[in-house]
Amino acid sequence: MTEISTPFSEILREVVGAVPGALGAVFSDWDGEPVDQFALLEPLDIQLLGAHVGLVLNDIKRASDSLGAGVAGEIVIRAERAQLILHVVDAKYYVVLALARDVPTAWASQKLRSAVARLRAEM
Repeated sequence: MTEISTPFSEILREVVGAVPGALGAVFSDWDGEPVDQFALLEPLDIQLLGAHVGLVLNDIKRASDSLGAGVAGEIVIRAERAQLILHVVDAKYYVVLALARDVPTAWASQKLRSAVARLRAEM
């Protein structure tokens, strides 16, 4: 079965292709529901990753609100074998980029910020 290409999936495909070691990206709403994705992983794996990271984002949002610190724009999570960069798109959406552990996050973050600007323009 062929996946349907959308403007969102094309943007995600381009960011994953532009970052050596990128494993996939998912564009999700604040409830963790995937809007679109592109991944070298199984589609369900990247969708679940986005949903679970969304739970973390909601916890950080509540903590940030209680401190009056404002919304976190970008969060980097480094695990033993992988890294995640979560970037807020707007008040309703976020995107997660999954990376191999050795990928320089500064480069990947720059590419993800460009992708977020393009996602906003497509909304």
